[in-house]
Amino acid sequence: MLRGLYIATNSLDVQQAKMNTISNNLANISTTGYKRNQVVDSKFADSLQLALEANGPGGKRQPLGEGILGNMVTQVHIDFTAGPLSETGGVTDFALEGKGFFVVENEAGEQFYTRDGSFHLDGEGTLLNSEGFQVLGEGGSITIEDAGKKLAIKEDGTILVGEGTDIEELDKLQIVEFADPTLLKKTDGNYFTDPEGTAEEAMSTKVVQGWLERTNVDPVEEMIDMIPALRVYESSQRLVQINDQLLDKAINQVGRVK
Repeated sequence: MLRGLYIATNSLDVQQAKMNTISNNLANISTTGYKRNQVVDSKFADSLQLALEANGPGGKRQPLGEGILGNMVTQVHIDFTAGPLSETGGVTDFALEGKGFFVVENEAGEQFYTRDGSFHLDGEGTLLNSEGFQVLGEGGSITIEDAGKKLAIKEDGTILVGEGTDIEELDKLQIVEFADPTLLKKTDGNYFTDPEGTAEEAMSTKVVQGWLERTNVDPVEEMIDMIPALRVYESSQRLVQINDQLLDKAINQVGRVK
């Protein structure tokens, strides 16, 4: 009886996690370079198979049903599929074609990786992102002392300042790639950290000036996914109520000594 309650409760947790994740994806529909999250849960059939294969004390098989508590959240997967590119015409708007990431640094010296290339120059000519983090080049922060000069960028991230015969290479955007991006940890919105230290210099990523990468969230798909999650959640609520009623009856009626 308690197992039924646990199964229903776990189902509630899974569906709640799915709805929260979908809501967060939809809330970031306008966040440049945002990557959608997906909840991965253990299906009942998988749990059953694991229970059947598991050995109990002394190497004996566990009784059928023992240890099966329904499906649970196993991980929150980040979908690193590239979002569509949108032309802005902005001189300091950059998009990436490939698997690379820009590197930005906050005032505390913490570095983050992002696909958001919506940058601007502050009053001192330093290249910053929308939150004021410094955009890093190979030589550190990037500063254009003469903001009146024309700014252009090559596909490899090399920053060119000036025009005509008066063009100089100022720096090169620091762009990195990851052999296994699933090792990255999402911190907030469109920022990632690299706990394993696996960042490598980008070899196949191209920079496109005047464009931005939009989110890869499809609002229609998210709403479609929300419907079954909501229905299963409501069904699980009813199962919790039924199990609660059965438990109450077992305690107060069946177990009553006359």
